[in-house]
Amino acid sequence: MQRWVNCSIATILALLMLVHIGDPQGWLWMGIYGSGVALALAICKTHLHLWTLRILAVAATVTLFVFAFGFFSRAPHLGPEWYHTDGNARPLALLAATFCMLAVVSAYTCRMKGAQDEETYSDSRTSP
Repeated sequence: MQRWVNCSIATILALLMLVHIGDPQGWLWMGIYGSGVALALAICKTHLHLWTLRILAVAATVTLFVFAFGFFSRAPHLGPEWYHTDGNARPLALLAATFCMLAVVSAYTCRMKGAQDEETYSDSRTSP
């Protein structure tokens, strides 16, 4: 089930990437969305070492904060009904990407907890 959720998040992030095509910094944002897609797909791999999970979790957290920073840096320039008006697709995409990355970071946290429990359990079984 979690694999399907992360694949869906990767698809959503790939679609949200298209919103930034006309943006002056579009290539930068497309790269950041691409990293979010890669991180969402990487968690679908079944066998990942604990240290690999930790590094990818930090990268997912940084990506989450970049999306949040992108939205909140544009937020002061938005009007009171900004989500109803035309031309505000980019802030909406950044906000949606922020929430998508929350789920990805949560998936990495759960996987790290499971991997840590497995290491602790296997260590206790092998020690005399």
